Amino acid sequence: LDRRRRTLSSERVGAQLAASRGTEALALAEAKSVIVQGNTRKFRGERCFRRCKRNGACEHCGTDLCCRKGWDANESRSGGGPAESGCGGLGGEGKHVCTRVPAIDANATARESFAEALAAHLVLLPTARSFAAPVSLAHVASDLGLALNSSKRRSGGPAATESADAAPPWRGVGRAGEAFCGSTPDGRKGSRRWLSCGGLGDHHGGDLEAQGELEAAVAARAWVAGPGERPELVLTYANEAGTAWVTNLVLSLRSVGVDHSLIVTPSAAHCSALFSSPARLSCGHTSWEVPGCSRKMRNKMRTLWYLRHHYMVRLIDLGVNTLMLDGDITLHGNPYALLKAPPLARHQLLYSLDHRNFCDEVNIGFMYCQGCARRGRAQWVVNETLRRERSFCSPDANAVYGDGGTFFAATDAAGVTSPPHRPRLWASAQDQKVMSDVLASSCCGKDVYRKLIPYHYTLLDKAAFARHFYPTGRCNEMKRERGNGAGGCHYAPLLLYNSSDGAPPPPETMATVPWRVLSSWHGTGDGERAGWSGSWLSEPPAFAHFVGGDVSGTKVALMEALGVWYFEADEVVQHVRTALGLPPANPTGGGLPPQLLQSGCAADLAQHCWADWALLPPPPRPAAGRGAPLLAPAGGGGSVVSTPLTVPLIGTGAASALETIGGVSGAPPPPPTPPPPPPPPTTL
Repeated sequence: LDRRRRTLSSERVGAQLAASRGTEALALAEAKSVIVQGNTRKFRGERCFRRCKRNGACEHCGTDLCCRKGWDANESRSGGGPAESGCGGLGGEGKHVCTRVPAIDANATARESFAEALAAHLVLLPTARSFAAPVSLAHVASDLGLALNSSKRRSGGPAATESADAAPPWRGVGRAGEAFCGSTPDGRKGSRRWLSCGGLGDHHGGDLEAQGELEAAVAARAWVAGPGERPELVLTYANEAGTAWVTNLVLSLRSVGVDHSLIVTPSAAHCSALFSSPARLSCGHTSWEVPGCSRKMRNKMRTLWYLRHHYMVRLIDLGVNTLMLDGDITLHGNPYALLKAPPLARHQLLYSLDHRNFCDEVNIGFMYCQGCARRGRAQWVVNETLRRERSFCSPDANAVYGDGGTFFAATDAAGVTSPPHRPRLWASAQDQKVMSDVLASSCCGKDVYRKLIPYHYTLLDKAAFARHFYPTGRCNEMKRERGNGAGGCHYAPLLLYNSSDGAPPPPETMATVPWRVLSSWHGTGDGERAGWSGSWLSEPPAFAHFVGGDVSGTKVALMEALGVWYFEADEVVQHVRTALGLPPANPTGGGLPPQLLQSGCAADLAQHCWADWALLPPPPRPAAGRGAPLLAPAGGGGSVVSTPLTVPLIGTGAASALETIGGVSGAPPPPPTPPPPPPPPTTL
């Protein structure tokens, strides 16, 4: 290990790859015996159409098939004739049931091959498309003359999608990210209305400050779920350094069927590179900035944070429901069925809690504005946050907050504070602290400055200072509201608005979401289920926010371990840096060492990337079409499975035993003597 970044030697990486293959083999064996064979015994003769949706192969039935007598004859319903479904006229009378098919069950070789392919489909997640896929269920189904049909994964996450192994990742995609779309709703009535992935065109926008550009982006990327519904848009942001994060977020959204997203970047070139990347990321750039906030790097970061609030205000004016997300969030279910159900559907500004149930204890990495009225109370909160942020950066800030300024005039005169008053150059989570103070102001009906006072001061009377700047009584405390299966929430009415706009706007409220909607890694919010506790393994929230994860190593390493880091994000980073004329990222900012992403990868990812790094011989690529090999060749030479994947504990991302590798430069060291492979069961 070097002092600045963790660096893994080739020997250690090789050992991890070998250990990963052993883990992978155990996971496959467990999925085969517990899920596939268990489902065969448990559900034989039981109804299956609700899970499987058609005749044919389905993990819910194990090695049986979901069949109904006479269903094959109607090709418009079954998607094919008897030869494709494999049911051969068998099945339930007037209903689909899990049916024993002699052609499979009586043939031990076919039955075992089918069970192993189903296990691989459940465990190895073919959505890891930057690498040669494992032998897929499609190949085995083709060999057995079956129709491929993937049901919902047993863990409750989205079903993985299948594609031909020979198809390069993302190439030839007609609509935005269509090849990466998940399509499994969370089972609630009406939740399919929110599956936008594959239903929208992509968008490469211009400067969002130009006339009509934001409206064009909304027209291209917002999703309307039904008549009378407001448009929905997921907004996120990134500069070049945040490419890996924002890519992982968008791919995670697509995995649960949500693709009505838009990335805002400060650079036109960065947006063009994101759009031209294999992930086809929809974006627009912006020339908007806060005067005085762009002089230094830290202040440039402030502008990046503040632009979220600027565009939230503008999108409220356009009548768009806007979900604002940070890049360190992953999705584990389509969230809209929870957000659109009571009690959350009754509230306008939704946040996650950072600590206690108070208006100023929120985390704004997740912020959802639904049904917010133009010039209303919720918009006042965002507008006032933006006003304060601008005033702190303003060239005239000293006249307001400095010595002799208006901000400390009363407290200085009363002997509560004293000069000198100098600007605070940096504060962690500054934008969050500003918005928290504004929320407390709206809940209490008076100006509150508790989380962030922008200039230094000498405190002389603590009690008087609190009376002047802080909320009084219990006005800042939110109320509890019971709810549906998502759990209740805490809420508070918003009191303040712009009185110059005329008549008072309609009542609006803020609320914090329960743990089933969002939980953070550190779990400090009241009622949250912390990621470090292990609870996400059995019941992941719809949004997993990895805030606080750096204490446990790195956020990327945690995402890898939990199977929610998409290594395609690393490929996008390299594409972006190449397009911008920058040297290859080292590290990529994601989960892979840069040697895996050298030139030539796009032409033949599996062969070139692995051969260039020379850790292991390049794995053989499965033959396309019928007759693909089911087992790895005897005597070494690599496995058909080209990536070392661990058990995917949550989500649908590709997991890996590789840790985040940094500080690797120059040519890779000579390949070590490979460690002896563990004696795993036959690896698919």
